Amino acid sequence: LTSSQRAVVALDILPMLEAEARERMIAGVAPVEQIPQGEKSRDQAAAMTGTNGRYVSDAKTIARDAPDLLDGIRSGDTTITAAKREIKERRREERRETNRQIIETVPTIAEAVELAKFATIVIDPPWDWGDEGDVDQLGRARPTYKTMPLYELRELPVGDLADVDCHLYLWITNRSLPKGFDLLDAWGFRYITCLTWVKPSFGMGNYFRGQSEQVLFGVRGSQPLKRKDVGTVFQAPRGPDGHSSKPPAFIDMVESCSPGPYLEMFSRSSRLGWTTWGEVSTDTI
Repeated sequence: LTSSQRAVVALDILPMLEAEARERMIAGVAPVEQIPQGEKSRDQAAAMTGTNGRYVSDAKTIARDAPDLLDGIRSGDTTITAAKREIKERRREERRETNRQIIETVPTIAEAVELAKFATIVIDPPWDWGDEGDVDQLGRARPTYKTMPLYELRELPVGDLADVDCHLYLWITNRSLPKGFDLLDAWGFRYITCLTWVKPSFGMGNYFRGQSEQVLFGVRGSQPLKRKDVGTVFQAPRGPDGHSSKPPAFIDMVESCSPGPYLEMFSRSSRLGWTTWGEVSTDTI
């Protein structure tokens, strides 16, 4: 038998040991020679079945929270560790479903802050080039939307919108990378990695001509990815919405890697299955 199977066997005899311990305590009887003073019934059951006390405690928790998983442990088809992960994911999904139901009735981002939390957030900030010192040198097209300086972006309620476990995708130009790390820290996310979008053609640049843009991937809590086969570089054509438009394929990738509910801040259009908010789109789908 595996340690997990032995823990389930120990779980079967644990009630008997706990009952005996209660009887001895009520009667004021000293522990028998084979049972050391103060040893937990859990540890006794573990010793009798050749496993450890922690596994027995875990098995007891599984029996309480997800008894349907015990048969798989008994048969050896799964383990205590895998069952704990399954319970954690079920709880996450319950929380996501609650949030989805809330989000369906939330018309504004302000109400979302109060009522709902998002498991995945995509942000393409309207960066203000004025603090980069070369706004007139690069010859870039001026954006048609209102831009925001870094201090205003720091004050966005991203941390309030994020669930306990949350993925954040933050679009950032190569030149502005330090700002992106600043925002991750201000919003309460830890930096994990950087995704690179390789564009189909060159752009402008003071030194090298830009052909890529970055997405800083940050995490709050311990939300895992839904898949493990996605690299950090992707090639895709630009989006259809003009200046700074991002590739539609990016959202497809996000949905395949990260769980909902989804929020896109500074979105240019509504998106099925997402709460979208920004200068252009203020719809909740």
